[in-house]
Amino acid sequence: MIIIGVGTKNPAKLNAVKQTIEEQAIDAEIRSYDVPSGVSAMPMSDHETSQGAVNRARAVLNQDPEATLGIGMEGGVSELDGEMFLCNWGACADREGRLIRAGGARILLPQALADGVRSGRELGDVADAYFHQESVHTHGGTIGILTEGRVSRTEMFHHILKLIEGIYAYQKR
Repeated sequence: MIIIGVGTKNPAKLNAVKQTIEEQAIDAEIRSYDVPSGVSAMPMSDHETSQGAVNRARAVLNQDPEATLGIGMEGGVSELDGEMFLCNWGACADREGRLIRAGGARILLPQALADGVRSGRELGDVADAYFHQESVHTHGGTIGILTEGRVSRTEMFHHILKLIEGIYAYQKR
């Protein structure tokens, strides 16, 4: 059995890890930790969002000496041609120094959400107010609302983790 440390307490992200492990029949214990991302509270680029995921994955390995793997996930936004897109990144670090990163789909944010983020607010707070909901980021996420429930935050991160797990398996063969 391996021990997988996950750098989050967010239920949507933890469910993505659990789904990936169950789907791949990995014999693992999952431990979750509240670790810093080392980036701004609202990452504003793919680079910053990806770095947040990497920092969380590495922080878990530093915090838990028994963890075989560290997993980090980070949500953020990125600009393209003057429009703001939702972006999500994941990272996996191991004790051998291996680091694997993968990103998820991007969707255009409505102008009202983009304006709120550009004003310095976190997307989760803007989405809560805009959609009249509470803690959107811990459930279906902004992506869940904007896709009418067709893709949830858990599913988004699950897809990213499947990419990472597949790449990890390929590299370990």
